[in-house]
Amino acid sequence: MTALTHVTAKDMMQAKVLTLAVDASVLEAIEIFEDERISGAPVVDAGGNLVGVLSLHDIARKEHVLRGRLVTERNDELADVDESERAPWDEPEQYGRDDYSREVLGDQRVADWMNPKVIRVAPEASLKEICRTMAGEGIHRVVVTEGARVVGIISTTDVVRLLANKL
Repeated sequence: MTALTHVTAKDMMQAKVLTLAVDASVLEAIEIFEDERISGAPVVDAGGNLVGVLSLHDIARKEHVLRGRLVTERNDELADVDESERAPWDEPEQYGRDDYSREVLGDQRVADWMNPKVIRVAPEASLKEICRTMAGEGIHRVVVTEGARVVGIISTTDVVRLLANKL
């Protein structure tokens, strides 16, 4: 376990980071997420500076439903569950893939849907700091930055992979 105390973000980050352009369409972002089998990505401006992050969670947020951006489909399995038995992450409404159609999304841009609050760490951040940050913020990825530049990304999968290899 002592070897883990010396692991830094630079040691475990994915240096090849797929980023989204701030002016890309949300539909493009969804297609990229599906094609690359990822659930989120940093968003950069024309100069390559980090300005936000977009995740599938952001896309499916209930606020978008309430604002009329998405339509939901009722999932009868979850609808029959007593509210007191429902886990906090279980939503009574599930978001169907058909709801992400061009007609519903129109020309919505990533900038309109991204979260401008990006949780980032420096390349020198320790594994302990990274884990505490992810757990404390309730997030599945941190962006590794030098200034405003994205130099890497660390997901919960990267942390689990590291632990599986070291333990």
